[in-house]
Amino acid sequence: MFCCPGFQNSVANAGQRGVAALVKESVEGLVFVQQSRGIAFEDEGKIRPMPSAPDIKINVSCTTGLRYCPACGRRLQELIEASPRAFQKLAEEHKKFLARDEF
Repeated sequence: MFCCPGFQNSVANAGQRGVAALVKESVEGLVFVQQSRGIAFEDEGKIRPMPSAPDIKINVSCTTGLRYCPACGRRLQELIEASPRAFQKLAEEHKKFLARDEF
């Protein structure tokens, strides 16, 4: 299902702090995105304003399109075409990690 162990690890990191690959549904069908998270999804509810904190914005996550495996260079659409049901299931699981305006 995955092209290499590096990409498998990247997908397994979905929702964790750091960089991960996620599957999402788009108007084109299933696509991969790369997401960088400063705060793990499970920790987002723990964020509280601090009384003496400066007035700044914190980027919880940032997402961009991903067409090729960052580890081995394989075209990721080939993976989706080879295992569409498995990646559809992942897209459902990953939906919660994406901002509402991203899907």
